[in-house]
This record gives sequence, structure tokens and C-alpha cells, in this order.
Amino acid sequence: MENTKQYVSLANKYRPQTFEDMVGQESISKTLQNALKLGRIGHAYLFYGPRGCGKTTTARILAKALNCTGHGENGPTDKPCGKCPQCLEIAQSADLDVLELDAASNTQVEKVREAIIDTVALAASRDRFKVFILDEVHMLSASSFNALLKTIEEPPAHVVFILATTEKHKVPATIVSRCQTFRFRPLTADEISTHLVELAEAEGIDLSVGAAKIIAKNASGAMRDGLTLLDRAIAYCGDHVDEKAVAEMLGLTSNELLKDAVDALCHKDNAKMHQVFVTLQAEGFDANTFLKDLKNTLGDLFYLTLGQGSEPFEGASAIIAGISSGFLARLTRKLNKLIDEVKFSDNALVSAEVGLFTVMDSVVDIDSFIRRLEALEGGNVLPPTTPTPAVPPAKKTASRTTAPKATPTNIVAKTPVQQAEPTVEKTVSTEPVPVLDKKISNRQVWDKMMTKFSSSPFVYDVMINCAVEFTTQDTWTLTFASGKEFYQIPAQHKLAELSAAASEISGRKITIQLTEDKTATLPTAPAAKVAAPTTANNNTITDEEPFAKGPFETQTTDAENAPEEIKDILEMFPGELIA
Repeated sequence: MENTKQYVSLANKYRPQTFEDMVGQESISKTLQNALKLGRIGHAYLFYGPRGCGKTTTARILAKALNCTGHGENGPTDKPCGKCPQCLEIAQSADLDVLELDAASNTQVEKVREAIIDTVALAASRDRFKVFILDEVHMLSASSFNALLKTIEEPPAHVVFILATTEKHKVPATIVSRCQTFRFRPLTADEISTHLVELAEAEGIDLSVGAAKIIAKNASGAMRDGLTLLDRAIAYCGDHVDEKAVAEMLGLTSNELLKDAVDALCHKDNAKMHQVFVTLQAEGFDANTFLKDLKNTLGDLFYLTLGQGSEPFEGASAIIAGISSGFLARLTRKLNKLIDEVKFSDNALVSAEVGLFTVMDSVVDIDSFIRRLEALEGGNVLPPTTPTPAVPPAKKTASRTTAPKATPTNIVAKTPVQQAEPTVEKTVSTEPVPVLDKKISNRQVWDKMMTKFSSSPFVYDVMINCAVEFTTQDTWTLTFASGKEFYQIPAQHKLAELSAAASEISGRKITIQLTEDKTATLPTAPAAKVAAPTTANNNTITDEEPFAKGPFETQTTDAENAPEEIKDILEMFPGELIA
């Protein structure tokens, strides 16, 4: 009969045997090693963190360090030899004095009492310490925790408890407070991929860096999962594992499809998005996998807009140029909800496509839109960087004979229709630096006022529809272009409020006024009451409006008790409030 060598998975074959072998948990390894050197050994430890990141492995290494006899000293060591009977048996889970219990299978209090409480007082049969390793300890019942509480609090001197869990919040606080707690963090993709490449080289496997990164990304921070995926990739590809083969094995969406999908989402290209789903259906891709890959790609792009990470595919930076991070964040959140919906759909591809079209319609890049508006307004407001071309000679002569001599402060910041003479060349040549400084200083005050009144719709509407002229350092004039004369009415009532805000922000008294030739046309007194329809009896309303129960004069109410929104409207449109 032919003997065949038993296969050992990579996760078991390359399981760390010393503290130095641990990947990604250096702070925990260093703390435990120092404690062993100093003889400060705790009676109970709690290891918590995500699956596959080294909790049980570290517990075994600690058990070896406590009981190792191959280092030539009579006591624990921070560097177990790995060759003595204790180290070899603990590595194989065969040491009688190191009990590994799966709490998920021993939840009942009777089993806990039988396995731990009734045996904890017995001396170790051979080893220096009796070690109890309780995996997934959060699965114990409340009665089991209560029975275990006193034992963990005051165990015999030769006993050490090591509890491991993925859900620390389910462990009672009374247990946690009696343990030294260590948080095991998920490993980064770089840590996993680097380790995978080293192990592949030791196994004689040609693993490309790109393939290792794909495996590491899909390991979700768990080294054990990464090694399991590498085992599967070797079985699928043989001795040569590259990116394409790993992507096919995992059923991942190609970068070209992701690029097209991201481009369609960001620029609302319905035709391109539909073509993506045509390709998905033709090539037999899974809709759920595609949505998850798309969500992860949008997450990478979100970090890219914040200056973190790298491009998930070539040309990603060009696609998201001008796209805000907030827009990508909202897309990612919508996709999370869509993934949950598609899971339970009887036609996943159709549901995914319809869902993405809905996402494209519902998510708007408001941040980018506001930035474009601000840029447009800023372009109208800021002083030109080059001199304005000279006007024709005839008009230039006439303007110089009729217009007063310009001073450095007579610069109109907006509305070129009502630009004051003289021309910009003359002003710039007279005193360029002080004029620009004053205007920019005033503009900064105006911008802060815009922010201040952004939550006051009536004042904000006046500010965004007017042109402000910094007539002097302390006197500003508001002008309304043709078609926006309507805003003069609310502006008249908000001048005092605007002036007060400008003075408060600038620290000096600033008076804001309307253009002189426009002010005369504004209403200066409230409009007269609307007379009731004339009938035989002035106290009745015509029968054409049967819903009116009496004359309007009797239905007016006190505006002082009206809501703030109504008061603002009454300031804009003088009149009375009808109940």
C-alpha cells in the first residue's frame, strides 16, 4: 500500500510558535514578553478582537512560555524553545495541564463546573502552571459566568486563565474587570500580503504581488482567512498565482467594469451603466459581488479625495476630478442599503441595475455644485488681475469731462453694468496696492456676512441678488441689476441689520445704503388697507365668496404674535395680517 503524506493547511503549517513569529500584534507580544521577564504574570487574561488575528495562537504561545523547560532555567521564559515536551504537546493541543475549552460547546453551568471549577484546585500533573484557555467565552450562559466568577477572581497560584472572544461586549463586566485585557486589531492588507509572499516563497510558489494584494484585501483583516484563500488559489492555479487567476477564482469584478460603473455613477451616464449590466449578464458575474466590489471601490475613491490611499484602478483620479468626498460618501451609504435589498431579490441583476439607476437620480453632488457657484460669484466679485481694455476715445473723453476725479476707494466690486467711471487703468496706476487691499478686506467682511445670514432666507436672498459697491471704506452701496429691482423692497427693511452685522464683523462702523436713484422709488409707508367690496351693506361680503363669513377688517390679527417667518414676510410686503 502506497504511503501518502498527509496534507497540512498553510494556516496550521505556518502557525506562529513564538512571540516573534506573530504578525501585526507587536504591542501585545512585547507586553507579554516583558511581563514574563519581570515575573509579573497575571492570573487571568482576556484576548478580544476579530476572527483570525491571533488570539488563540497567542494564548498557546503564552502557555508554552509559562511551562517551557528547554531554556535551562527553572521558571517562565519570554522565548519558549519549541522543542521540549511541554512546547511540543501544547502546539498539538495534547498537554494534560493546558486545557483548551470551546465555550460555544460547553455553555451549560454543569459542564463548566465539571471541566474547570471542580479541577482547578488540583495540582498540575507535570507542568509548572495549569492553564485554562476558553475560546469564544462570550457564548457561556449567565449561570456559567456566575459560577466562574469567584474562581477567576481568586484562582490558585498555579492556575492561569486565558479567555478569548470576538465579542467583548457580551462578556459580563464583572469578568472583564478581573482580567488583563488585550485588544487584537485586524491586520492591514499590506501586513497580510507581505506575509503571504514570504510564505509562498518558502513553499516554492510563484505568487505575484498583485495577487497577494487581492487575497489580502479579501481576507478582511484576518491572516487565517488570507492563508485559506492562498491555499485555494494554489489549488486553482498551481505553482503560478497571478492577479487574473485570483480574480477569476474569487469571482471579482474586473477593473474595467468597475471603472465604467464609477464613471456612470459620478457623471449620471445611464447608457454606460446599462452597458455595464449587459456585460455582467453576458459574463455571468454575480450581482451581489459586483455591488460589494463597487462599494469598496467607492470607499477607496472617498479616501483618495481626502489625500489618502491610492487609485483602485488606473485613471480613477481623472474620473473623480471635481467630485466631492461628500458625494462619494453618500453613494457608498446608498450602495450599502442596495446590497441588503438585492440579497433577497429573485432577480438580482435586474434589482441591482434598477437600484443603481435610483441611486444616480437621488444622489446629487451638492458640495461640488456650491463650489462652482461660489467660484462663479467669486469671479464676478474679485478685482480683475489684468487691466480692463480701454474704451473708445470718444466715450473716454466724454466720461473724463463729466465724471468726478476718481479716488482709490471708488472701485465697484460687482455689476459691471453700473460700473463707475473712471476706468480701471487710471485707478490702478494711481494707487494699486492700497485700493486692492481695502477692497479685498471689505470683500472678506462681506463673505463672512454671507455665512452669518445663510440661515436667514430673506437677508440671504438680498445679498446674493445685489451688487455691493465699496464706495468708501465705511460706506457701502447695494445696487440691483435690471430684472432684480424686486429685491429693493426687502433690502430697504434689512439695511440696518446688514450695517450692524458689517460693523460687528469688521470692528468699525459701516453704513450700508441703497443706490440713491433707486431709493426714491421704494415705498416709505405701509400700504393702505384693502377696502371691502362695495355692496348695499358695507358690513357684508359679496355672495360670490360664500366661504367669507365677515368683512376683512374684522379678521385682522396682531402681527406681534405671528410666527417669525410671517414677521419677515410682513417686513418685505407692508400690510396687515388676516386671520
